[in-house]
Amino acid sequence: MVAEVFFYAVVIYLVYKIVFDFIVPVAHAGRQMNRQFKDVKDHFSGQQNNPQGEPANKNNKTQPKSKKVVGDYIEFEEVKK
Repeated sequence: MVAEVFFYAVVIYLVYKIVFDFIVPVAHAGRQMNRQFKDVKDHFSGQQNNPQGEPANKNNKTQPKSKKVVGDYIEFEEVKK
């Protein structure tokens, strides 16, 4: 009786470990890859529909980053010739 309960406990533990340490992360990675492929596909299909070379999303305009001055340090940008 004790050996049977111990056996079932070990089996349940192993199934739990397999499911939550292998199957769930693999499924999550698969969904994430599908989402990334869809994003890339949407991005490139948006470029094909815009022949003027304008970005597909109007929200891609980046605003200049405000530079914080802390103390006496001022960040300068390199100018390439």
